Amino acid sequence: MIKILFLRNNKVLLPEVDAYLEYFKKTSGYKAYDSSKLSDEYDLKDFDVLWEFKGVGGIRQKAKGQILIHEYASLSIGRFPHIKNIMKRVLNPKPDLRIFLNEKVKEGFGFKDGIAYCYRDMGIDKSFIQTKSNNKEYDFVYVGSMSKAREFDKFLKVFTQKNNGKLCLIGNVNDSIYKKYKNNKDLIFTGKVPYSEVPRIASKAVYGINFVPDKYPYNVQTSTKLLEYLALGLKVITTDYQWVKKFENEQMCLFYKLDYYNLNFDIEDINKFAFKSNFNAENYTWDRIIEKSGMIEKLNNLH
Repeated sequence: MIKILFLRNNKVLLPEVDAYLEYFKKTSGYKAYDSSKLSDEYDLKDFDVLWEFKGVGGIRQKAKGQILIHEYASLSIGRFPHIKNIMKRVLNPKPDLRIFLNEKVKEGFGFKDGIAYCYRDMGIDKSFIQTKSNNKEYDFVYVGSMSKAREFDKFLKVFTQKNNGKLCLIGNVNDSIYKKYKNNKDLIFTGKVPYSEVPRIASKAVYGINFVPDKYPYNVQTSTKLLEYLALGLKVITTDYQWVKKFENEQMCLFYKLDYYNLNFDIEDINKFAFKSNFNAENYTWDRIIEKSGMIEKLNNLH
């Protein structure tokens, strides 16, 4: 029995950890654990695989025969992201396997040490596929962080300039943004809700908003919320950027695009738009994504 320990801070939302735990529960020969759910007295030496979600630093010494995995699900954000990427490349110890979100993320870190790697895209919890609602309470929904770093105040300023209908906002919101807009009758702030509740609430909207700054690294990374909107059967409104263009073309979809550099929002124009979706959500369930990554074969080879 191969025992895997996923090392994470319980304050960080990592839906992939729950997906991994569920996947390995069904995979013979493996038993997986979440460090945030264990008592503080656990011993790293009791596990065969140590799986880290990388910032800077981490485990430098492992027991003989242990496998160390580094997962890079995103590039560095904030000020000087390229320098932060270099710091992670230089300062982080060498693992036995690296997992990257996609090729762009791998390129961004620039590792050239020959360590084995694979790609693992973001997946969809099956609850998003199984949840549909004909009872539409909102015109729009936005799921995710509402921070100044993501320039969400820029979006709300444009949205509220005229009557654009009701917008449900699910997730953490910057204090100054909330204070400014909390009394707007067309904005419904739910705050942070359990992840299991997101599909039920979001499905009550007609359109899903994917507001992503057309800036590195946001514009080269998978938008999980966009995948979830499509799985719920929502029509997608998105800023126009590199990843979304590639995804739209590959999935034969047609989204309503917002010009990030000349932002405008008009519900009448949106209602006239001919949306199209040929997205097959089953191909993006976590089980499919994990299997497609090839990580299990690489893990077996290392062991």
